[in-house]
Amino acid sequence: MSKTTREHSLTGRFSAIRVFYTILGFYFVFGLINLDVIPIPWLDEAACLEPAVLWQRTGHYISKAWPTPGTEQIFLSYPPGIMMLHRLTLSVFPPDVFWVRLPFLLLHTGAVWLLFRVFTRNLQLDARWAALLCLYFLFDKAVFEISRSVRSEVIEVALLVAWIAVYTRVKPMRKGLQAFLLGLLCGAMLLTHLKLWPVVAVLSAWFAWQDFTKARLVSYALGIALLPLCFLVFIDFRVTELYAQLFQHSMEHSAGGGLHVRMYHYFIGRFYPVYKEQPWLPLLHGWVTWLAWKQFRAQPKQAVPAAVWLLAGLVWLLFLGPYYRYFLPMYVVGLWVVANWINEQKRPFPVFRGRYAWPLLAMMLFPFVSRHALGFIQRPERDPESCLTFLETQVPKQGRILLYGNEIGLYYAARYPNVDFTHITSPDHFGFGEYDSIYFLTDVPHPELRMKAIYQPKQYALPDWMYALGRGGTFANMRVYVIRSEAEWKSVAKPFYGWD
Repeated sequence: MSKTTREHSLTGRFSAIRVFYTILGFYFVFGLINLDVIPIPWLDEAACLEPAVLWQRTGHYISKAWPTPGTEQIFLSYPPGIMMLHRLTLSVFPPDVFWVRLPFLLLHTGAVWLLFRVFTRNLQLDARWAALLCLYFLFDKAVFEISRSVRSEVIEVALLVAWIAVYTRVKPMRKGLQAFLLGLLCGAMLLTHLKLWPVVAVLSAWFAWQDFTKARLVSYALGIALLPLCFLVFIDFRVTELYAQLFQHSMEHSAGGGLHVRMYHYFIGRFYPVYKEQPWLPLLHGWVTWLAWKQFRAQPKQAVPAAVWLLAGLVWLLFLGPYYRYFLPMYVVGLWVVANWINEQKRPFPVFRGRYAWPLLAMMLFPFVSRHALGFIQRPERDPESCLTFLETQVPKQGRILLYGNEIGLYYAARYPNVDFTHITSPDHFGFGEYDSIYFLTDVPHPELRMKAIYQPKQYALPDWMYALGRGGTFANMRVYVIRSEAEWKSVAKPFYGWD
């Protein structure tokens, strides 16, 4: 390589680093500005927050809003990682949408920052390639949506990236400490979601295969056992109830159908409707699977990401529900596979021609731009504080109150100890006679019920195509219905109670 070529290459790498950090900074700032408005509070967000709210209020780890039997005595229907984070947040910050979501934005952008450093420092990947891979991940439609949706995938990705950073660390570290940290991170992953259990199993098996040193294996075992053991102590080793609740919930989100159906959903179906805007996803998934297979066959002992992609992916194919949002941790593993392939092949950074680059760039950025545009335009009708102020004028401050329906009700209930909340899908643990007043919050008209008020903030008329492309609901036209009798309560809860 000539001196001039080498200088141009170095200039390109430094430019890539500046571009990456600039874009990541803008991503974070826009995320911060619209953190409480896109999306408005929704089912999965409230489902994982409600046990933490009751834990802070009552001192007991329970849930009333989850339909699984037994959660009103102890909540074991979901791994505790996200609830622990929520409980920590609520002990420091007020129960506002912004503050509840802030740790997830920090974890998400922090994980992408760390992944970039892993690629450039630990794996010695060209900064231009590292920036391209990380920015592609950052602006993937599902990744962008999950970053704001307060789901456990954000925690899972952060822990997995941290594991990769420790595993691929270049600077010397005491091997016992490294083994303990790897185990500790795997133990934390076990407490986030069941789908990471096969990932942890593969990572642990490959660690043991690579290092037979008894001291390191003991350190790893201590690390991986520490946090799960602390949780078992916390729940008084109620393992039978843990199994009953956790696996009943997981069965509701597992794969179904024959093998060919599961293969279709894993490789193609899971990407619908995302690939309407990013049509290359199924092809990309197939390509990474082929790369992983080649790496696994060539150097099985060193092909850790390939092993995770293939072996844990096989478990996902057979048992995990076909939802693209579940795929985010494996997405990171796929990026690791691609980064190793680039290094192995010594692939030069390509020259992108405008006629191909600009359309692809527009397709990648469209979800980010459209959602933030709606966040700015629709802020008056998405603002949670304005909606909560409206509810304060409608909901009594005295007596036992139950709010049912729209998830903004949970944030209201978190502020007032006399108020309970339950989702539209799970009224099972709530009886009409237990409350002085019950209010049904919904944007669906129910003429058979008495409407007390309707929330009508300032709205901007937008063309239908913008609503269709940007998606997402608002609080506009949310109705407050008063449930006056047990018959009315049963009528709105009937689809979920199974009453005749």
